[in-house]
Amino acid sequence: MRRLSLLALKVPAVLLLALPPLAFTHLYSALTFPSLVALVAGSRGLARTSRRLQGIETPYAPRPPLQQAHLGWYFTGYDYHRRRVLAVLSLWFNWIGRDPATWRDLAWLGTDPLVGTVLLLTSRLDRHARWTRVLLAPTGTARLGERVRELTDSRAEALDAQAAELERIERDLHDGAQARLVAIGLTLSLAQRALRERPDEADALLSEARATASDAVRQLRDLVHGIRPPVLTERGLVAALELLALEHPLRVGVAAQLTGRLPAPLESAVYFAASELLTNAAKHARGSTVEIRIVHNGETLVVTVTDDGIGGADTANGTGLAGVRKRLRAFDGTLTVGSPPGGPTVITMEVPCALSSPRTSTC
Repeated sequence: MRRLSLLALKVPAVLLLALPPLAFTHLYSALTFPSLVALVAGSRGLARTSRRLQGIETPYAPRPPLQQAHLGWYFTGYDYHRRRVLAVLSLWFNWIGRDPATWRDLAWLGTDPLVGTVLLLTSRLDRHARWTRVLLAPTGTARLGERVRELTDSRAEALDAQAAELERIERDLHDGAQARLVAIGLTLSLAQRALRERPDEADALLSEARATASDAVRQLRDLVHGIRPPVLTERGLVAALELLALEHPLRVGVAAQLTGRLPAPLESAVYFAASELLTNAAKHARGSTVEIRIVHNGETLVVTVTDDGIGGADTANGTGLAGVRKRLRAFDGTLTVGSPPGGPTVITMEVPCALSSPRTSTC
């Protein structure tokens, strides 16, 4: 079946190759430019299809965003234009024309109808796959560029997340514990004034100050727990998730196979990611049980969260799963969501890492 699909690609490839000669042989020069555009766009479309059939990664550079610069000018990432239509056209042509993968697509289009057809008819599919991979697979430079873009994006996301977390901590301290400590000071001042003349009123003020101090301590404890739970520091990821499971409104089971500790930053990231998934399950899944399974296969930590809810979870809707994915990207981690309508929902987090010795806490 795949052989027939690959052979079928040769027909539109031959038709595309016939466009430029037909355009140049006619007197109507207006046909020349559209035929070249169709040739480039068609070669990219056919190359995408061939890559998908052969399981080859896409090597194309991302399209730069169109930015509106000072005084209404548009910047394409390559040049400036006054009119938006011209800017969009310039962006497209620069993006396509400067991408080395475009010229490799054209080289593949010019040679594959003959070479590819011969290989498909006279040899095994793996030889045709090797031939296609030589021309269409990403080069080392393209892979390096993509890796640099991924690291740049993950670094920006990590910095944004860190800034947001610091802002949250500052806000909680200012509006919570700090306000209560100021109130304690004022109450103690009033109690000191009333101590000699109105002992009963002073006693009530001292009781109020003690209650306010208890609230401040509780808020500080909650704040510390939100930064990094003490049980996570002292006993590790599994114990912290087991405690989280006990406090969860649904029945949560934790099964783990870990022979050591994770690096502290990764431990925190996985803990809060799992916590976010449990919160999502309680809010949206409409189920009764959740199972957390943690396995380390020597190179990768795999955490699977499964609930018996109604399904339908989607990373494109809402910010919960998107936030988990951003949290994991800082560690080259991935998030896979399987949530058919009717359930169950299976969410898998995979993070490459090494475990420390059971007796140490560093990796």
